[in-house]
Amino acid sequence: MEQKIAIIHENTINMILEQQQRILQLLQGKANSDSGAFCSVREAAQILCVSEQKVRQMVDEGKLKKKENMGRAVRIYKSSLV
Repeated sequence: MEQKIAIIHENTINMILEQQQRILQLLQGKANSDSGAFCSVREAAQILCVSEQKVRQMVDEGKLKKKENMGRAVRIYKSSLV
């Protein structure tokens, strides 16, 4: 029987664990403080596991609520990610 071994880089594992932690915090409501109620496009892309371009498209289509445009930076309501 052939045995296959998968090698996963430690940074990849850490990134996955961080994403899971963020999702759990959102679901448990722990990330709803005044300073934590918003996230950047990059953070939203990581949480949703999509590209930043896709997040911007979702904002433009009204699928994600934004606070304001600040040049390229967009603050997104974390509550609209779940």
